[in-house]
Amino acid sequence: MMRVILAAFALFAAAGAAAQVVDEFKLIKLEQDVRQLERQVHALQRQVEALRTRSGPSSAASAQRDGQPAQPASDAWLSAANWDRIRPGMSELEVIETLGPPASMRPSEDGRVLLYALEIGPGGFLSGSVTLKRREVVAVQRPVLK
Repeated sequence: MMRVILAAFALFAAAGAAAQVVDEFKLIKLEQDVRQLERQVHALQRQVEALRTRSGPSSAASAQRDGQPAQPASDAWLSAANWDRIRPGMSELEVIETLGPPASMRPSEDGRVLLYALEIGPGGFLSGSVTLKRREVVAVQRPVLK
């Protein structure tokens, strides 16, 4: 009887140690993912800042001179005219400059998807997306109500 109890205890301890190793692996993986995302954010911030520096006056001021109403960057994606400007081959930065920052980004095969979404009421969403491969537009899904 004592051997059975000792064997059960040893098995339980081994299972606990294995679970701890798996948890540690998951934690290490999450930390690596966070570091990678931080690097991507910093790289994108540098690229956006370079575009702002290169473009001179703000796009809102130039839009007002052209007779177009200025839109806040976060609402720019709500304009159908801005979605009409998105074309395959455009760079990721051009998309963000035109539509504003996405609500979220998801990795996809060989690239990522920029997701634009807005909750409308308790069960409705307005959402669109831009699929990128090698930081260039390959597909555009104009916003639709879901």
